[in-house]
Amino acid sequence: MHTIGLHWGDYCAMAIYMVAVVLLGLKFSKHEDNSEDYLLGGRNIPWIAVGISCLMSLLSTYSLVMIPSEIYNNGLSLWVLDLLMPVMAIMAFMLFVRFYFKLNAFTPFEYLERRYDKNVRVLVASIYSYVRILYLAMVLFATSKVFEGGAGWPPWVTILVVGIIGILYTVMGGMRAVVWTDVLQFFVLIGGLGVAVIVLCMKVDHGFWGAVTYAIDHGHGAGKFADPSFYTCNPYVRLSFWLILISRVLGPMTQGASDQITIQRLLSTNSYKSAFKAMVTSSCLTVPFTLILWFIGLAIFSFYSQNPDPAVTGDTAFFKFISTQLPVPIPGLIMAAMLAAVMSTLDSGINSMSAIWLKEFHLQYIRRDIPDKEQVKISRYATFAVGTVSVVLGIAIVYSSSWLGQSVVEAATIFTAFEVIIFPAFLFAVLSRRANSSLIWIMAGLLWGIKFGMVTWYVITKRVAHSWTPGEALGLGGAISYIWILVPSVIFIVLLTIWSIKYFAQHK
Repeated sequence: MHTIGLHWGDYCAMAIYMVAVVLLGLKFSKHEDNSEDYLLGGRNIPWIAVGISCLMSLLSTYSLVMIPSEIYNNGLSLWVLDLLMPVMAIMAFMLFVRFYFKLNAFTPFEYLERRYDKNVRVLVASIYSYVRILYLAMVLFATSKVFEGGAGWPPWVTILVVGIIGILYTVMGGMRAVVWTDVLQFFVLIGGLGVAVIVLCMKVDHGFWGAVTYAIDHGHGAGKFADPSFYTCNPYVRLSFWLILISRVLGPMTQGASDQITIQRLLSTNSYKSAFKAMVTSSCLTVPFTLILWFIGLAIFSFYSQNPDPAVTGDTAFFKFISTQLPVPIPGLIMAAMLAAVMSTLDSGINSMSAIWLKEFHLQYIRRDIPDKEQVKISRYATFAVGTVSVVLGIAIVYSSSWLGQSVVEAATIFTAFEVIIFPAFLFAVLSRRANSSLIWIMAGLLWGIKFGMVTWYVITKRVAHSWTPGEALGLGGAISYIWILVPSVIFIVLLTIWSIKYFAQHK
């Protein structure tokens, strides 16, 4: 077995790619004269480029690590319903995005002020900002797994290097740099994943078909769909069909309603029709990429089952395979493809967050009458600040996941819990004339209370289970009494009843 690590030739391939990305950022830095140019590319970027950029902004190392590692550890069941997501994304576009074009908006949150009031707008924009910055940190965390497995780098080194380079070219080039580097990264990623698939077919017994059938025969297919417990809502069952289905329906709908990363790209086209073409392009390209990642997960499991290595873990298995089984400079090219994925998400996320800061906070609450040139400068400062915070949080997640013994999939559960109010705020705005700001605030309190209880229970039980040794009592790591659910429920019902009595007494 080869040792983990990249050859100098691999590092050269990666360095050439990184230099090309930065130079592309420099090229576009000369054409950003106002905030519309910097944040929306002048609203005239070709729809095909925007469609590819939408795909690349969400197909990050987060996906490239999470999907194969989950299949390696537990099988395919979690991801089968992902095939619904492209259809739901198109439906969400048709439901929400037309409003943003009518407003000639920079962000979707401008619509919320028209529909509710300024307080709801700032509430949802603030929550979205929190969730998206944490998402960028999760992407950096996932990237650290790539280079930990492929090059043996400490996680914090990867996060610093990748984060600094991503911040650098995004600050320089704005939306045009983001979109056109995404197009470059798309082709690099296709090449890298294509090489990985070919080599896996050569390394696994009986090639492509053998890799798939071996994994399925050894319990790593979609076997959960034949398990009756899969269709329950028991909190002690790891996967539930109904929760997965809800997430695969609501995830794309939430992105279509409120995801600044995607919506900002769509608004950078010249019309609603062009934006629709871009969304269809992105959705169609999602399916083959998803199937490729499924195959990689199944094939990696088959390879390491046939060639055992005790040092291999799910999060790093694919990248250990790359660094130990492929000749120079192929590992460097594939790792450059992984860099392409993370850079596309970082540039998209950082640029979109700078737009939110400028339009939702700075112009609203700090200073309104700012010339266009100064708005570009503020956007660049915001880009740098968002990137820096994401890097710091990425390093923090490395240590929190180690403390709880989490995979990338599991680490995501506690850091994205409080976004639950975002989609309902947009959905009621579009579908109901009677929905008002009071409804949104009440719903936020209810949903956050539920989520806070769920996350607290998860963290405590996960920590207890992770530190448990045989012979000890499980305590909170095992099943808990219904009293833990009953008492908060009774308190909520009592408070709701008191509030309802007072409300109706005042509004007879």
